[in-house]
Amino acid sequence: MTKSSPNQAPPGKKRYLVVGNLTQLQRLLWHALREAAAILDEAEEVDTKLRAVHAIAQASSQYSKLLEVGEFEQRLRALEAAAPGRRP
Repeated sequence: MTKSSPNQAPPGKKRYLVVGNLTQLQRLLWHALREAAAILDEAEEVDTKLRAVHAIAQASSQYSKLLEVGEFEQRLRALEAAAPGRRP
C-alpha cells in the first residue's frame, strides 16, 4: 500500500497550483456575488432565498474588505515610491 503525497489532489479533483493575487480574488468574489444574486432573483422557495441572502451578505462583507485592502496596498506603494532615499 502506497501513501499518497499531501501535495497531490485526490483522483478526479482539480488542484490549483498557481497562487492568486488580490485582483483575481476580487473578480472571483464578485462573480460569486452575481451568481448568488441571480439565484435570489430566480428562487421560489423561501429557504433558497434566505440562503442566497445570507451568501450575499457574507460575500459582500468580504468583498468590501478586499477593496479596502487593495486601496491600502495602492497607498502604500505610492508612499514607498515618494519616500526620499528609497532603495531599489
